[in-house]
Amino acid sequence: MRNKLGFSLTEMVVTVVIVSILALASVPVYRGFVKRGIANEGASLLGEINSAQQIYYARHGEYFAGTNSNVLGVGIERTKYFTTWTTQTGGNGQSFTATVYSTEGINLSLTGSASLTTAGEDGIIDNNSY
Repeated sequence: MRNKLGFSLTEMVVTVVIVSILALASVPVYRGFVKRGIANEGASLLGEINSAQQIYYARHGEYFAGTNSNVLGVGIERTKYFTTWTTQTGGNGQSFTATVYSTEGINLSLTGSASLTTAGEDGIIDNNSY
């Protein structure tokens, strides 16, 4: 009887094939997770822009329109994937659209306005423009 030391070539090939199939299946899943993470970072940045716009509106009576300005105090330098943001106003400064642009080709937009939605004691929703 032969003393068997190590693995045969067939066993090695089967192992490499199995590992390759697992790697091929997991790469698209990983990329999806990365894209969702980038989108979450963009959503967070849009939330920060929205909050800053509401404060600006409360002080000036209109929304700010511009690009990467320090006027709103939005910290674009704290983001990893998003390098540029812009805001455009409409309706005589009573509404705005904010867009953030990433280095990965993922761009997100948010539209906001000076309308406030409240629910009264009876649960009726009242939309008021301020």
